[in-house]
Amino acid sequence: MKFNHAVSGIINGTVRISDRTKYSVITAAIACVHVLLVFVFGAIGSFPMTVYNICSVAGYLLCLPFIRRNSLGWVFAYICVEVPLHSMLAIYTAGWDFGFAMYLIAIVPVGFDMSFALKNPLRGIKISMIFGLVSFVIFISCRMYSYYNVPVYSTDNMFFVQTVYFVNMLCTFTLLLVYSLIFASEINSAQTVLRQKNKELANLAAKDTLTGFYNRRKMHEYLLDAAEGKETFSLIMSDIDNFKKLNDGYGHDCGDEALKTVSDAFRSCIAEDDRICRWGGEEFLILTNRPLDDAADTAEKIRSAVENRRLIFNGNDIKITVTLGVAEFDPSSSIDKTITAADKKLYIGKNSGKNRVIK
Repeated sequence: MKFNHAVSGIINGTVRISDRTKYSVITAAIACVHVLLVFVFGAIGSFPMTVYNICSVAGYLLCLPFIRRNSLGWVFAYICVEVPLHSMLAIYTAGWDFGFAMYLIAIVPVGFDMSFALKNPLRGIKISMIFGLVSFVIFISCRMYSYYNVPVYSTDNMFFVQTVYFVNMLCTFTLLLVYSLIFASEINSAQTVLRQKNKELANLAAKDTLTGFYNRRKMHEYLLDAAEGKETFSLIMSDIDNFKKLNDGYGHDCGDEALKTVSDAFRSCIAEDDRICRWGGEEFLILTNRPLDDAADTAEKIRSAVENRRLIFNGNDIKITVTLGVAEFDPSSSIDKTITAADKKLYIGKNSGKNRVIK
């Protein structure tokens, strides 16, 4: 189950394949191809190419410690040299019809992807393009060479030739399939990360950094949605009492602490589905899916919670209070008029002694 979950996560991009894992998989895949080619060249009767492929397998095994140390540049360079060199020697030895040139095609996209995992001068599009062009030139050169030259080891057994061609074709497509799965996983992973980052940025753009409440722009969206709905809702407009005096007397840092203290009190009183925003400097607006009387009860809880909190700043015990105005939305009116109504009730409370709720 864990293996299936991991494979599923890699395919859909929720589990990221590390660069070392990618290099390990590609290196292991190429090494397996060379193991098969040891037997192929043994059957052809080419002792030098049999030894070459054994040495290639050993070379790829020696790459594994470099991968573990994250020295990927050496592994990339080895693959870029070994695969084209093997293709040239294989065509020189056995000819074009066996399909050894297909590996030159397969290694190009793999090389592009692998180069971008590097953190050295080999990284990037320039080296990848050079490698691709060199592979293309080698491919064309090998094809031209095979027109005019007889291979060192030739055979009239077309069944054997076609079988080796099929094996090389199968290996080539397997390499491309493995690479394509890795590439698709990386794309999905990048898209997952991008979606998460965009979500985080959208969340940051919608929130006031000091209080963590929604900003005015985002609140307008919720207000418009609520006005278009059929459910009853009310607005609570709140203002910190004597905030200017607090700022003037203790400084803006104290004002910021007061805003945070009030915000914590608000959070402890509102329901999960209520929306709250920092409407202005020290003003807060709450959208609650409750009728007027229930909304006023919520406002009273907020008022009491703020009053019972103390702000200690530079050794000073500072009392904070808030005044709140509550208005219920009238479907025959508008959201702006409801905001204005809550604001007017807020200032009625301000003018009648502060630290109170007016509905």
